[in-house]
Amino acid sequence: MMLERRHVTPGELVTEELERYLQDTLHEPARTDPFEQASHLPSFLSRMYSFHEGQLAGRRIVFLAPKDNPATPANIAKHLALVRHAVDSIVVFVAPSLSAYNRSRLIKRGVPFVVPGRQLYIPDLAMDLREQFHAYKEPRPNALSPAAQAVLFLHLLRPDQTATSPSLIAAQLRYSAMSIGRAFDYLVDTGLAHAERRGKERHIRFKTEGRRLFEAAHDLLRSPVRTRKFVRDGHIAAPLKHAGESALSDLTDLSRPPRDTFAVAASDWKALAKTCGLVETDPDQATHIVETWAYDPADLSDTRTVDPLSLYTQFRNHRDERVSMAADRLLERMAW
Repeated sequence: MMLERRHVTPGELVTEELERYLQDTLHEPARTDPFEQASHLPSFLSRMYSFHEGQLAGRRIVFLAPKDNPATPANIAKHLALVRHAVDSIVVFVAPSLSAYNRSRLIKRGVPFVVPGRQLYIPDLAMDLREQFHAYKEPRPNALSPAAQAVLFLHLLRPDQTATSPSLIAAQLRYSAMSIGRAFDYLVDTGLAHAERRGKERHIRFKTEGRRLFEAAHDLLRSPVRTRKFVRDGHIAAPLKHAGESALSDLTDLSRPPRDTFAVAASDWKALAKTCGLVETDPDQATHIVETWAYDPADLSDTRTVDPLSLYTQFRNHRDERVSMAADRLLERMAW
């Protein structure tokens, strides 16, 4: 088995890595050529992929490497089918990296692919080199994305109401279904959840529940607060949630701070300031504090305060021991 080359286009890094990987794994010289028939394919494919060809196990192979971010597994399958129909050869998708979920989806669709250094899957040649060679494990994220944290907290705070598909969760949180889908990837990659397909939709299933789930996620959590705005004049709109130490004093026995703090989604700050006539000022002249959050605090709370899990995440490592202890009491009062 070998890939023979007449000429290699300079600068094709992905192709060079592909050749090296095939040679290392198959123990035969591996070579590729630019694919001369690429100009006869639909023009949108040429904009999305670079094309190369060679011989493997006596069969002609056409390799497609994405020029930018890869398409979805479903679209990749369609693109490869178009090329396969046009050139009547085995067509293989090549990418420098793929998430575990996308690799799984490509395999389930029978889409041949190569991730140089990690995996070779060409079912037409009975090649599935996942176990025989060292398995690369992508590093787990060291923190949840804001959307992933919001999905997790929604599940913990409303276990009887939590939806499991991107479209249904997006209806409860102010994110698009696509953003929720990416949040699923975070939760799966960190080991907190599984994603499974039910019909046409992807669903999430957490590996454990309640306090045990929260503890499993503990080190991945981060404060939702992006900035603190010290403001004066104007008026605070009634729907805004109490936040910061104001909320902590509402929910625990911590003494109340001299100024109230409120929370708003960071994307809403400018509109809020204009509508309410809020003017930023020095801390010692402020009448209120407004925190801007990475996710919408109103999505996770039906009360006048922000949700207790986000509040705990904000204050768990506070330098004032009274405040950090009050944050711990939030978890003790949760109905897990």
